[in-house]
Amino acid sequence: MNSDPVEMANEVKNKVILHWNCRGLMEFPEVIRLYGSHIQEIYLKWNKLTTLPPWITELFNVTNLYMYGNRIEQLPVELGGMSQLTVLDLSANRLDLISTCIGNLSNLKSLFLNDNFIERLPIELSQLNNLEILSVSGNQIVALPEWIGSLPRLRELYVDNNQLRELPNRLTIAPELTMISVCSNRLKYLPLNGFLSAPCIRFDANEYLNYVSYPLLLQLLSQLRTTVVRDREYLAFGCFKTHYDTNVLNKNIKLYIKMKRLHEIDADVIIELPRQMLKIHEVHENVICSLWELALRKVYTERYKHTLDVSPANVTILYKPLKNTKLDFTLSTSYTSYNLLTNGPTGICINSQCQQPIFTEAWIIIGINRYAESMITIILCCSRSIAAIKSDSSIMPSRSSSSIT
Repeated sequence: MNSDPVEMANEVKNKVILHWNCRGLMEFPEVIRLYGSHIQEIYLKWNKLTTLPPWITELFNVTNLYMYGNRIEQLPVELGGMSQLTVLDLSANRLDLISTCIGNLSNLKSLFLNDNFIERLPIELSQLNNLEILSVSGNQIVALPEWIGSLPRLRELYVDNNQLRELPNRLTIAPELTMISVCSNRLKYLPLNGFLSAPCIRFDANEYLNYVSYPLLLQLLSQLRTTVVRDREYLAFGCFKTHYDTNVLNKNIKLYIKMKRLHEIDADVIIELPRQMLKIHEVHENVICSLWELALRKVYTERYKHTLDVSPANVTILYKPLKNTKLDFTLSTSYTSYNLLTNGPTGICINSQCQQPIFTEAWIIIGINRYAESMITIILCCSRSIAAIKSDSSIMPSRSSSSIT
């Protein structure tokens, strides 16, 4: 880079978009502070910057800031004063924490934090009500927070190449999602409910994911039929194998599936249910739901209209708050119940005449689905009577013999 201060000043003065990529810069050039109050976009990719200056907040007109491929380890709190930012790219740096000051960037639409060393998303990011694209691929994130599904304008979520073991249930009721990409993680299951916005979901290379729910399967197959990528004739590479992650100890319900009774596959399979599901029953079990489960269903249906159409030609979900209702809990009410209600049901009863929400307890049907040969598919029903009807229907050609482990 030409280090002549006069030429640098003239370049800043005469540009609105400043491209100073790959110039070996060790510090954020102060010449931008002196002469660049009009600058709108700054590209400082592939330099050697280790931090951002506190005076960066003085750049009142900068809306796009691209710092990809530097050596930044932490961010100054003053960055949060750049409320005019709409795009912030801090990918390929050395961040191990996301500074909470980013939560103050009220106009931010796109946030890129790929290829850092981040382990979690701070709750302050839940304040980004205008965020449309969040990309945190190539980090060390084990879990996504439930509030990520409450970002009102989030359209695209990229979390590839992390350590995810599950997806937040609240993502299923996110209103604007069009893309979720979670390839190359350690997912053991996908949400059992269908997705309100029917986003494209990419989840290749999750080797411990070995089943999907029937509503979600129909959504995925519908996308496959309409995809613009003509050679994409698969749901996901590297998934739906028969092995199970035995190294992870947790209290989730696990089912041992006798595959010979379902399909011509010799190896039996263990599937793990989402952590929200605390109790399951098979069709032959003549039991009734707990009062807690019934109460959760009652409270939820009084506040939300949540239905699921799972006909193969039309996979749709309707979810909306009912007028003049809200979740209003006293301090004495169980915080667990509050979380379950706000995060949405684990599933919706498959019976079109029922459509009861299911939170922690259900009757389960397991089989091989005729629409996706050799893939284990499960159906959740809210009661024994409905499960008995569905087990005799043509949705699932066979039902498993399974046991809880």
